[in-house]
Amino acid sequence: MRRCGVKGADGPTFFKVAEPGTTARSRCKRAAAAAKRAAKTHRTEEWDMSVPQGTALPGLGLQENRQKHFYRAIREEKTKKLPPRAATESRVEIVRKTAYETFDRRVSDAEIWASFGAKDFLPRVSQFLWKSMHNTHRVGSYWTHIPECGDRAICGGCEVLEDMNHILTECECPGQKLIWEAASSLWLEKQPQWPEVTLGSILGSGLAEFRDDKGKVDRGAQRLYRILMSESAYSIWLLRNDRVINRDGEPATNEEITNKWKFAINQRLQMDKLLANRPRKGKRPALTPKLVLATWSNTLDDEQSLPADWLKEPRVLVGSRAFQTPSRQRNSRGIG
Repeated sequence: MRRCGVKGADGPTFFKVAEPGTTARSRCKRAAAAAKRAAKTHRTEEWDMSVPQGTALPGLGLQENRQKHFYRAIREEKTKKLPPRAATESRVEIVRKTAYETFDRRVSDAEIWASFGAKDFLPRVSQFLWKSMHNTHRVGSYWTHIPECGDRAICGGCEVLEDMNHILTECECPGQKLIWEAASSLWLEKQPQWPEVTLGSILGSGLAEFRDDKGKVDRGAQRLYRILMSESAYSIWLLRNDRVINRDGEPATNEEITNKWKFAINQRLQMDKLLANRPRKGKRPALTPKLVLATWSNTLDDEQSLPADWLKEPRVLVGSRAFQTPSRQRNSRGIG
């Protein structure tokens, strides 16, 4: 075949010309003859475009799906070709075991991964948990493979190899212990028992399930637990980064730590109030007022003076006792 070019406004367009005597030339002639016959006829023909019964069509229909469905299908196909990551598989098993031991739930891999998309998580927190599940944060062993960066793999306060489990649950630097104590104090205002904080319970917080005396899922307690676990873990991560990157290893004060955590939790409370009060053109609010009240009841500051439906109150904050340092908590309870 010869190539012929036609120069257009957007650049040249090339055509392949079938040479005489070739099979391509004969096909072109038959196509041209069919086109001429069709042009001369005035009869309107109806084409049967229905799919024969029992025919299996691969792929997704364009008219019945949205872009996110195609993106998800493409991502799933690519994921199938990837070899399993040992670090990811290990953490999946940790979360599965924790879900069974803590909440008596047997969960599948699909349920574990779907939990990171729970609406109770803010997008930035959900991304943090997802990356932690894959162990892709630049901490610990990540730096051991880079020349002259090996010292970054060590926790400056504890002098041990740093990983996400150490950062979130073991590090002795001011931050993680104080925040989990505050989260526990706030939770105990609402529920009688605070589940043990482990890497598995943090990564699997989207799988948490609490039930009331009648055996029904307590949606309010479940949602508060997810908020406390995810926001606390993310706050600890931010504090660690601030200490290592911006403060040259100098930790924040207890007051700074509790104020940052207090701000994060109260921000979620204010967001809930806004979503529960915001009309959506005849539709239900993004969050039902009933769910918001069930989430934050028994955790508010000076709650006894608030009306039963406090969603329209301008100044509502979570309880102040959770934000006191441990020594101040002991003194306020008459201990020590």
